[in-house]
Amino acid sequence: MKVIRRRLVAVAALLMIPVTFEAQARDETIERLRLGSGFEIVIGDRQPDPGGRLLEALAIWVGAKLGQPVPAALPRLVFRPNNQVAALRLKQYASELVQQQGRPSIISIYDARERVIYIEESWTGATAADLSVLVHELVHHFQEAHPTKFECDAAREAKAFELQEKWLRLFGESLEEDFQIDPFTLLVRTSCGM
Repeated sequence: MKVIRRRLVAVAALLMIPVTFEAQARDETIERLRLGSGFEIVIGDRQPDPGGRLLEALAIWVGAKLGQPVPAALPRLVFRPNNQVAALRLKQYASELVQQQGRPSIISIYDARERVIYIEESWTGATAADLSVLVHELVHHFQEAHPTKFECDAAREAKAFELQEKWLRLFGESLEEDFQIDPFTLLVRTSCGM
């Protein structure tokens, strides 16, 4: 009887190990399901249709984090050479021209009037950092769809960077690691009058 009881305890202990791993996997799956009705984002693979289900999945995640419904229409993605994306950014925010020196190149910009995310043509969506760029621009789309007043354009960036950082943290990354945006730089980029 003692041998059977010990074996049952041992078997029960062994059965508990997969349950722990299974629970962990289930938590990750739940996060994926929240991204978009079962659409699975695979880090490491080039995104074949970034403007379709991927953008919808990211918008659902952004909406959940902002506590807002997903806008009826999502922005279009338009790929452009990096210098054209940078020119669009500087045209929209001319005051950044001076601040731009020494910063990493501009990867994307959201054009609210056209409802377009312009993104550099080398973007693949294969990394968490790549996808975080879409998260950032989608926050701006939400800001336009659910009108929000900001003291200045820089203040508008604070929430976009906050969600971009949250996205990166899901994968053990950060704005500082992936984009060289340290806390001081972030403060400067999101504060009015700096």
